[in-house]
Amino acid sequence: MKRILILGAGGFGREVLAWARATFDCREYGFLDDNPLAAQDKRLRAPVIATVKAYEPQPGDAFLCAVGNASLRRTLSLTIKERGGRFATLVHPTAIVAEGATLDEGALICPYVVISADARLGEGAAVYYHSSIDHDAVVGRWAQISAHCDVTGGADLGDVVFMGSHATVLPRVKVGAGAVVGAGAVVNRDVPAGAKVIGVPARARAM
Repeated sequence: MKRILILGAGGFGREVLAWARATFDCREYGFLDDNPLAAQDKRLRAPVIATVKAYEPQPGDAFLCAVGNASLRRTLSLTIKERGGRFATLVHPTAIVAEGATLDEGALICPYVVISADARLGEGAAVYYHSSIDHDAVVGRWAQISAHCDVTGGADLGDVVFMGSHATVLPRVKVGAGAVVGAGAVVNRDVPAGAKVIGVPARARAM
């Protein structure tokens, strides 16, 4: 790869830029962001190259999607893929990925994450720092696992699931596609697709 372009120039984008520089042997970085004010953020340590809507992937480009909203991350990623763009898979040097674990294209494994034996992460899934994905667990495409979460053995999270910080999904529990697990929740029973659950134990709440 000649250049890494990060979709999203917000706070998570700035974090992913730092982690990418610690992970990849690449000297050129930039952001793509549809917010016209993004380039004015003086905290950015790489330029905003273009909007996601307007950018046409170039030879040597590799992409990372650093948008905190799982559904939007899916939409933006598919926009780039439909134009022939390819996504890098980021595994920070401090993360542990066990033998037999599989990570699909575009997964983001942040600092101090543990991915255990035979766990599976789908395309574009993001696992924030100090979280763990235990043995045989499945994390769907573009799911977002926030910091300090625990996806325990054999748990199954569908596509575009969001887990808030310090949430836990207990062994062999299934969380349906598009569901939201609130911060600190402990999920001990299956969650329907699109549902929102909070509390200990987690219970449904109106979206």
